[in-house]
Amino acid sequence: MRPSRLSRVARGGVAASVATWAALLSHVAAGGAMPGWLGVAVPLVLSVAVCTALAGRHLSLVRLAVSVTASQLLFHTLFVLGAVTPSGAAHAHHLPVMTDAAAPAAMHADPLMWVLHGVAALVTVAVLHRGERAARRLLAVAADLARWARRRILAAVLVLGAVDRPALAAAPATVPVLRSVALRVPARRGPPRALTI
Repeated sequence: MRPSRLSRVARGGVAASVATWAALLSHVAAGGAMPGWLGVAVPLVLSVAVCTALAGRHLSLVRLAVSVTASQLLFHTLFVLGAVTPSGAAHAHHLPVMTDAAAPAAMHADPLMWVLHGVAALVTVAVLHRGERAARRLLAVAADLARWARRRILAAVLVLGAVDRPALAAAPATVPVLRSVALRVPARRGPPRALTI
């Protein structure tokens, strides 16, 4: 994958993940039911697709805001998947009759839910916009720090290599011949003859 595509996919994945977390937090804070795993996974996958499609080569506040707003709409409508129906819903005789599948949709259409999803979208856009710039700056600082450390280590190695070491004693010009008694071979080798028969 080319670096530009990889950065778009990474940018879209991070935007979708942060948007999912913020939407889930605002959804539950507004009184919505905690969605099941399907209610989180489906909007997350769709959000990754939307955010990756809208991510450009360079950071754009408008594209980021559109992708996060689209993600919030996906979350708001799809968080009902796998959500548990409140236990008292069947006993609310004063309300019109509705199926269990339609109950969560009717319960999360109040203005507070929309306001908190809007707040989550604004917070997500702000965090992602500033966060990407901060991440780029941190990467630049890390690269500068690595170059500085490499130069310092190289300088230290060169200085240590230049320190005078004591010279080894030179080998003698002539090597003496070893004439030892231990090197002479006796005339009779082996065990005594009486023991071998």
